[in-house]
Amino acid sequence: MKKQFLALLMASAMVLSMAGCSSGEATPGDSAATPSTPTADAENKGTTEGDTQKPAEPAVQKDTFTIAISYMPNTLAPHSGGSDDYTSMTRPLYDKLFIENLEGGLDYYLADKLEISEDGKTYTVHIRDDANWSDGTPITTKDIQFCIDYSVHKYGYNRYARVNGVEGTVNMIDEKTAQFVLPEAYNYFIITLSGMNVYPSHVFNGDPAALENSTEYYSSPNFVTSGAYTVTEISEDSFVCTARDDYYRGTPQVKKVVMKVIGSGSTKAVAFENGEIDYMRITTVDELEKYKAQGDKYNIYSFPEARLNYLQVNPYGPANLNDAQREALFYAINGDEVIDGAYGTTDLATNPNSILTPEISLYNPQTPDYVYDLEKAKELAKSSGLEGMTLTYIYNADRPNMEAVAVVLQQQLAQIGVTLNIEGMDSSSFFPRFFAVSSYGKNGQELTWDLGTNGWDSMKGNTLNQAYSYLNQADNAWGLTPTCGELALKVNTATTQEEAQKLADEVVELALAQHRIYPLTYTNYVIVSQKNVTGLDCSPIVPEFIDYLGISVNG
Repeated sequence: MKKQFLALLMASAMVLSMAGCSSGEATPGDSAATPSTPTADAENKGTTEGDTQKPAEPAVQKDTFTIAISYMPNTLAPHSGGSDDYTSMTRPLYDKLFIENLEGGLDYYLADKLEISEDGKTYTVHIRDDANWSDGTPITTKDIQFCIDYSVHKYGYNRYARVNGVEGTVNMIDEKTAQFVLPEAYNYFIITLSGMNVYPSHVFNGDPAALENSTEYYSSPNFVTSGAYTVTEISEDSFVCTARDDYYRGTPQVKKVVMKVIGSGSTKAVAFENGEIDYMRITTVDELEKYKAQGDKYNIYSFPEARLNYLQVNPYGPANLNDAQREALFYAINGDEVIDGAYGTTDLATNPNSILTPEISLYNPQTPDYVYDLEKAKELAKSSGLEGMTLTYIYNADRPNMEAVAVVLQQQLAQIGVTLNIEGMDSSSFFPRFFAVSSYGKNGQELTWDLGTNGWDSMKGNTLNQAYSYLNQADNAWGLTPTCGELALKVNTATTQEEAQKLADEVVELALAQHRIYPLTYTNYVIVSQKNVTGLDCSPIVPEFIDYLGISVNG
């Protein structure tokens, strides 16, 4: 077997970022991507001619970093999330073994080493010697075994050593070393390991059923955590995270993180401008220009969200669109106009050419993009019977800019005689309706819409990432040919970089040729913070923030 691709994976796996973003007591093995420079001008610390220069006064450390959240969860258990909001809320509390970063490498947390065997079947994880729970108990392979036991309890199989329906084995070499032996080489397994929630076995006496029924435990202050903070207060509309003095990666500069329920839109903006919260996301060009113009008051940070927002044609929709009708729709979409109309600037989003994002090593900038051709769209719409149709279009109103995207598409498709009835809904209503298409127990919701927009997030690293599970969907639920799934599987079992890239190019072009998925936007994550808040781009990740050691709030 060729070694080149596995060597690449090994090199990525062994990346151990230095703690350049943090001025806390970070130890070797801390992770932080190279920070970008805030686009807002820094405060002028020099003096003009004739000024009397005074000694700089030491910065006063502010105790609290306040974050706006959209709702108050009923539990803070690490395994009870699923939404970006919940992930953001619990990031200060729980550490992963490691996280894929935007550069394609790994930032290490509970683990300090990942070794991948030459044949790509054996993954050996070493837990940091000093990793500990907030009650002082060391984090060991007993906790890894507890994760596996919980998987078997919940799913009926060990999802941490299973490839294509076949289970491998997991060996606990010692208290700090776990070895996962897969039935075949599977590059996607690095994502499986990076997503593992590590639970405190000693708290639940090793009983997976106790963890399954732990809502009450994780709803009261002072439950055991593995991250930089513990929860010390919980109220009806907020909870307070207090920094651990014994955190194994160092001491956080910010002593308290307050998660507080704040309304969206203008309500959040008012709270930010009044100093009630320390940062917020910018999603419109007006906001961006407004806060950029006030560089003396605010910092602006920007980094790729590693998200693909896409338009999906429902294979079970009421209109049951055929090949020619789907092709006509796609010819009618002007991607640059979507960016301009919905975002107003390429600082917030850019026009994609692929279902993979540039943060994935298999992304190919030469992938043929869809062509905008309004005249051809009109001809096809007329000849295929699409002209005069009314289609139902659904979108998640909780996601930034999705309503504006819907309006732009509604206007574009009207030019070929297609009427879009657009329906926005909150996440709790949108996801069951959208993903009914891919569910085994279809309940009729999959028959209620023709077009929908969604996003794949965290699309980074050295595999097909979220696109894999979509392309390889059971029963080709999204309307793609079985060949897409077969090729996607081959990409993730390839043993050389050349083979993986060739297969990835093939499956991406095949999927796009079927006019089922239209890539709409690659989004950037743009944040405005109070001037005294720094380090928000330390180890950038979406949803924010992965490394709280880098965050500083000065008075």
